[in-house]
Amino acid sequence: MIKRLWLLLCGLMLGQRCWKWWQVWRFFRQPTPQSQREPATTLVSLLQPILSGDPHLATCLRANLDAPSSYGREWLWLIDDNDAVAQQLCHELQAEYANQTIRIISLPAPAERVNPKTFKLIAGLAQAQGQIICVLDDDTSLPAYGLEACLPWLDQAGVGLAFGLPYYRSFDNAWSSLVALFVNSNSLLTYVPYIQVSKPFTINGMFYALRRDVLEQLNGFNGLEHILADDFAVAQRVKQAGLGLQQTSMRHAIRTTVTNAQRYRSLIQRWFIFPRESLLRHLNRRERSLLLCLVIVPTMFPLILAIVTVLRPSQRQRWFSAIYTLFGLLNFIQIDQQYLEQSTPRRYWLLVPFLELLIPLQLIQALLAPQRIVWRGHVMDVEKGGEFRFVQRRDEQ
Repeated sequence: MIKRLWLLLCGLMLGQRCWKWWQVWRFFRQPTPQSQREPATTLVSLLQPILSGDPHLATCLRANLDAPSSYGREWLWLIDDNDAVAQQLCHELQAEYANQTIRIISLPAPAERVNPKTFKLIAGLAQAQGQIICVLDDDTSLPAYGLEACLPWLDQAGVGLAFGLPYYRSFDNAWSSLVALFVNSNSLLTYVPYIQVSKPFTINGMFYALRRDVLEQLNGFNGLEHILADDFAVAQRVKQAGLGLQQTSMRHAIRTTVTNAQRYRSLIQRWFIFPRESLLRHLNRRERSLLLCLVIVPTMFPLILAIVTVLRPSQRQRWFSAIYTLFGLLNFIQIDQQYLEQSTPRRYWLLVPFLELLIPLQLIQALLAPQRIVWRGHVMDVEKGGEFRFVQRRDEQ
């Protein structure tokens, strides 16, 4: 009986790999809808909370300013009063790109239990003048004409928010490369197949867009300050208003430098703790079941497969392990080459099977770990439901 169940599980896991690859292929064959507004007369306000500390910050800001678009754009750079490095950089770029509309908004530190990013977004929205509001992280770069691939979806019936797909270009060192490989090998194969069987229940907070009139009906970002997972809080507000979340085919590159093992572990742990304390507590039974079947079990299976192959070796088991691993690697290579701008250097390809064994261990650790994280330079304790409290602020360290 156990052997039959194991063979069934193996067949299902191999089948889901084929199915996920097929869904990604189908997804990118969908056309972008025709825009119902004239881009040249449409102003887009891009709110960017900015924090210094990463060596690629200037590169990312420049990439967005240089990216061509037929939309009118204004950039609202939201900076801490005491962040001298970011202040200097942003004023230098503002002078260099005098032909673009860049407004620098300097803000004091947020109060206790106020999300630093949401605090900045509230201030930025109050000064934004565009008909469309976009939130864009400071480590994220939009592609050429990326807005054209995303914003037309906002005019489709029932759509309240549109968002893109992230991938990483950070391969400066071993730890940054591991983070980049984790995202590049999982992003499309996680987000895209899920929306084929269920409406999205959350978004990628690196970039998303809403019509201004919709955001005003939702009371903007007000009232969300106490939730740490700001992207999930925004997604919940949109859904509660009866509007949909639209996953678009726009892919945006991210550059984040991870300097050592401790920061790598902290980053991955934060990515797992955020959904554990916020998202999972708000999903219904069907959504949890889909998350288990499409994300958690496939994530854990490579480690289980490796353990079974070592403890109960057989020729059939070894052949299946080899086929399953090779198929996953080939899936990753094809997706990276066709959809992710060939962002992963070839010398890192063979690390993907290694990551498939490492990530389940980190997932287990995050599920059992305390709720303390480091985010945007602050040390925080995450509480049930997604609220939080500061343990140590960035400027106190």
